[in-house]
Amino acid sequence: MDFDPAVSLRILHNERLRRAGHWCDYVDLHGALVCTSDAPIADVNHLETFSTDRRHLEALLDIGFSLLRAYDRSPAVLLTPLDRPDGIEQVLRQRRMREVERTVAMTLRADAGAGAPPAPAVDVRVATAEDVLTVRDIVAPAAAPVWMRRMLRAAIIGSMSEPWHTFYLGSLDGQAAGTLHLLREGATAGIYALATLRARRRCGVATALLARAIADARGAGCDVIALRTAADSAARRLSGRVGFEVAHEQVLWAAG
Repeated sequence: MDFDPAVSLRILHNERLRRAGHWCDYVDLHGALVCTSDAPIADVNHLETFSTDRRHLEALLDIGFSLLRAYDRSPAVLLTPLDRPDGIEQVLRQRRMREVERTVAMTLRADAGAGAPPAPAVDVRVATAEDVLTVRDIVAPAAAPVWMRRMLRAAIIGSMSEPWHTFYLGSLDGQAAGTLHLLREGATAGIYALATLRARRRCGVATALLARAIADARGAGCDVIALRTAADSAARRLSGRVGFEVAHEQVLWAAG
């Protein structure tokens, strides 16, 4: 699809709402935002949403990076096509930063159908407070870092108390096999944390979860349904088959 700034702004606002809700804190530098978190990863410790001009960019980077270092985090920047000023990438390269991750935001086409029928063996239901640990263990199994499992548990508990968040569980043979998080904000829906247990992959679980989330989002009046995947991944290919197309790319820059 052609780049639509208005659609991308809605997607980014939905993503920011999710982060700010239970993952990180934002500080407004009046020209950029600083995202800080207890999680030791750049995805939630960076500068983003640049609205400054070239004259003030260097100062914003200095202030933002100093704040990240105060939290014992390395300098990092998240860029989208909506960021300005032009040439910000050149400034980052001069500061010896490099691209470390490229992702794509994808939106469901308005004319996309229901796709292939979900596998009849997959049962999808809305998760409840009793399912918090089940959802956590699917997204972050026991081998995941302790901080990730701890933060994810807290985020799920906090989100479940808010009506605009919905978590789904997909089961096979009566056993939970996959999960998905839907965040509805007005007419925008964001799909997050789509995960399937390794032993249950290629059984139609993810497809069934997506079909349910899409149906519920459309039923709630959402005309933008979005998700984000790695630029080159199986998840991107699955999303494309369901009817999603690229809205924009997002690049994470880090020092080193």
